[in-house]
Amino acid sequence: MNDELNDPELQKILSKKANQILNSLKEKVEEPVKHLNSKNFEEFITKNKIAVVDFWAEWCAPCFILAPIIEELANDYPQVAFGKLNTEENQDIVMRYGIMSLPTVMFFKNGEPVDQILGAVPREEIEVRIKALLE
Repeated sequence: MNDELNDPELQKILSKKANQILNSLKEKVEEPVKHLNSKNFEEFITKNKIAVVDFWAEWCAPCFILAPIIEELANDYPQVAFGKLNTEENQDIVMRYGIMSLPTVMFFKNGEPVDQILGAVPREEIEVRIKALLE
């Protein structure tokens, strides 16, 4: 039995299988705020009745102030889909929705934009809009 555990080929197979299991577990544990891009944006806003999208950029300090608030709200409102879109990498979507200030939080209902907030705002300001959409 010990000889089998020292077998390099067996170790390679076991390691590969362990990585496959870990990767499948990671896929099942979704992040509360989904990373969006040009490929998955449209599906995200249309498949979720209510979606909140945080438009941000890496150079934007207020965006980093807002990010943990969005994550908290995502955990507190599981019936609402939360996403974040890097504006530098997805200019087509930025242009489509006329995003000119960062951060911008846009609210979608049934795939259509219904509201937006500009700037880093207190949690309560975003939460009021979410509650109104849930009514």
